[in-house]
Amino acid sequence: MKFELFGGMDAPDWVLAEIITIGKLSPEHVEVISSQIAQHILDGSFDYTTIVDLTSNILGVADLKACIATLRFFISNLAKFDLNVDLASRELQQMGLPKDYCESICRPYVERKESLQKELLNQVIQIPSATIDAWRVQVGPESSVILMLNSKSKGHWPEAFNGLVQLTPDKFRLLLHGLKQARSLMQGNP
Repeated sequence: MKFELFGGMDAPDWVLAEIITIGKLSPEHVEVISSQIAQHILDGSFDYTTIVDLTSNILGVADLKACIATLRFFISNLAKFDLNVDLASRELQQMGLPKDYCESICRPYVERKESLQKELLNQVIQIPSATIDAWRVQVGPESSVILMLNSKSKGHWPEAFNGLVQLTPDKFRLLLHGLKQARSLMQGNP
């Protein structure tokens, strides 16, 4: 049986497998861990020692790490798909989590929802914009299209890129077709 997750995706098998492990904790433990995960997403801090002390008589280290990964998956996806608390709770319940556990996950999420969304968006890899400053076609037995690219440094990229890209005519036509489709989609023309 497939369980759909936020946005209609199938929930990964490893997530479904860890729901039983999460169930070994109390809803209060789940809320403390979820709160720590939300804080970690926002500022990188995570009080792992407190979490280990809190759960050491219930879970081993491997199970605790699996719970943390699963709860992070839930919180990240709740933010990514912009779910309100009712829909989020329902989605989590459909995967087999009891209602009180769902509420324990949702409370820290709802408290920090906008900040989580902004931070997760900032963590997405962004490719710097590139411009084609010049191009030429090389004709002959090994014909090719040569593009001179320049980009400006942006975001996580350490430096600008300047260089030549050599493509076969078929690859150039494919690139041009893809760029035209992307421009059409961005302009709202299907």
